[in-house]
Amino acid sequence: MLMNKIIFALLLTSISMAAMARQDELYNKHYVETEADKPWQEQAVPLPAYPGNQAQWVDVYVGGTYSGQPKLMVNSIFINQDKTIHYILNQQSKEGINNLSAEAMYCAQRSVKSYGYGDDVNKRWIQPRQAKWTVIGNTLNQLDPVRSVLYQTFCEDGLPKDQKELMERIRTRAMR
Repeated sequence: MLMNKIIFALLLTSISMAAMARQDELYNKHYVETEADKPWQEQAVPLPAYPGNQAQWVDVYVGGTYSGQPKLMVNSIFINQDKTIHYILNQQSKEGINNLSAEAMYCAQRSVKSYGYGDDVNKRWIQPRQAKWTVIGNTLNQLDPVRSVLYQTFCEDGLPKDQKELMERIRTRAMR
């Protein structure tokens, strides 16, 4: 009986060693990971200064039936090293009430994240308790027409190669 247990244990050990050896054969020992292969990692970015007199706003054209007056602060837009585009958006109501948000868009995952909401009385940002990436979705125009225009502006045809191309896209795609 003891001999059977010993033989069984040896058999199990040899099977697991053979499986481990087989696993080593399946591993590509010559592979070198590149930046493109690494999983995406969001980089922390501080909230921008609250918009003041130097803010340069442009109207975002959403469509003839859209009742709000969305505006984009062009001197707040930048492409971060983690390939996100950061901007300040004012989804102004037709009555002229400001609704500011500091946001980022990650084109590769069709997602957007709000980092802060504007307190127009105290001129400060209020950070959300749980800022998270939200997928915009495939039916962009129906669910969020303003961010649909921003996605088409920032992300169609890939990320802009520099700030000049980004500003040209805003002028030709968002301001029609």
